[in-house]
Amino acid sequence: QAVKMAAKSTRKFSEQRYRSRGQGCSHAQSLPDLRAMPSTSADAPRRCHVVIAGAGPAGILAAINFLRRNKGGAASVEYSVSIVDPGEDFGELTPEGLEKKRSWMIGLSAHGLAALRRVPGLYTDHVSKVGVPIHTNAIYLGKSKFMASDANVEGFVVDRNFVVAAMARCLNDAFKDSGLLTRHYNSRVLYVDPDCRRVCVRGADGADNFVSYDLLIGADGIRSPVRAAFIRDMRDFTCSIRDTFSKFKSVHIPLPEGLEGDAVHLLPECLRGMNGIGLPETGGKINVAMGWYLDNPPDEGLMSDDTGRVEKYLRAQWKAFPLPFEDFARQFVAQPWSTTGQVHCNLYHSEKLCAIIMGDAAHATSPSIGQGMNTALADAAALDVLLDSYLDDLAAVLPAFSVDRVKEGNALTDVAFYAFSMSAAQQLRLIVGQMLRNAGAKYLPSFISPDAQLAVAKGGKLSAAYAELTRTGWIPSVRAVNDTRMRKHFELSTGMVPTPAPRGRVWASLRAMAVITVVVVLGLWAGGVEPAALLRLAAGRTIATM
Repeated sequence: QAVKMAAKSTRKFSEQRYRSRGQGCSHAQSLPDLRAMPSTSADAPRRCHVVIAGAGPAGILAAINFLRRNKGGAASVEYSVSIVDPGEDFGELTPEGLEKKRSWMIGLSAHGLAALRRVPGLYTDHVSKVGVPIHTNAIYLGKSKFMASDANVEGFVVDRNFVVAAMARCLNDAFKDSGLLTRHYNSRVLYVDPDCRRVCVRGADGADNFVSYDLLIGADGIRSPVRAAFIRDMRDFTCSIRDTFSKFKSVHIPLPEGLEGDAVHLLPECLRGMNGIGLPETGGKINVAMGWYLDNPPDEGLMSDDTGRVEKYLRAQWKAFPLPFEDFARQFVAQPWSTTGQVHCNLYHSEKLCAIIMGDAAHATSPSIGQGMNTALADAAALDVLLDSYLDDLAAVLPAFSVDRVKEGNALTDVAFYAFSMSAAQQLRLIVGQMLRNAGAKYLPSFISPDAQLAVAKGGKLSAAYAELTRTGWIPSVRAVNDTRMRKHFELSTGMVPTPAPRGRVWASLRAMAVITVVVVLGLWAGGVEPAALLRLAAGRTIATM
């Protein structure tokens, strides 16, 4: 009864807020109450058609959750789903076909695993079979190697396209013959018509068609057309998009002899100006990614488009572990430099559009703390929980989704970008302080809280981590340094200020390596510091450049 009263109250507030805008056609004068929608008979469930733009992890999990809500026809609402995605249906590919679609490895931890495990069999029967469990960590300083593990953190890495394929197979196997799932692959959403609640979709044949919806989910990435409709039609919606101040390349090679196939391999300053990470893959392979900050490009030998020159450079400079240099150089040169972006939004729902954004459309982020896909999956799971809590009343669910997820999404992007300083000196001070804090937390847990970032990997809320890092001054101090460096680069690259005399690049590289070495030595000497936390902190600048 309390839930019903809360839903009624929230619905009344939402409708009043919408009507006060005085916008929209008669079709969209109020948010739909699914319990009041037409049905074919007195005993039939009410119908709701959901259009999901984007068939990535968040979009597919949302589709599975909606269709599972039908509960064999016993539910009061019957959901049907249309998925629209510009790519192909990875769920229909053979293992050989999927092998050709390798992209980049991403991590699954507590938040993402919990979201997947809400669906019986999704993780155990599908996703777990296409990834690699992680049991240990390695950090390389030149030819030296340090190992550590944390039994309290569950880790799993998987190729982005492989996890999408596994989830799509689960969706297709369960619902493709249900009559409630329509798949529009090789098609893209061009725009949203808010007055008639429909999206314009361009199919593979080039023809444009409208698809109507009762609820629209924008899980369509950092350049989201659904979010574009928010910007166009909502005066109280604000959004910012910017890059993560880095470029990177990613290469797939056979796992070198002697390398652990269940470890994350961290490669700080693996080459001059370059930080890297190696993530194991299925099939006895490893995905090696390397990146650099925009104002500190690597040596010309690595920037060349001549495969022979890049191979020669790698043979002379690479120290961490053996590489198939010819194949590595060939793949490296064949691809352009990639970038990632970050998105901040103040709302994740629109009452006028009857729409929600999630995943990268809402909070694209730096991969530095490995929580991007985890948070996207948690978005889809949170929506399902809210539909339960508010009895499928969208007028109550939509604003509640923003209340629940906006703080988590914005915390994600800020913690990921400001947890690691672009200043080697500042990073050293922060890491030493954090190690002392972790040691104190182990012996005085009632007085000293542990590492906020490690708590996220164990399932803690991102918003709680952000609040703690802000309270201790970590994020404000790093924000001042990182934003200043990015602004300075923008001013120089656009000619707003004159270019200063060049500084010693070799000295900068040596200083960065010295910071990492001091951190590892101090951590091992101090004792009482969780090894995985030590490696994560010491290598923070490594992953932050990708």
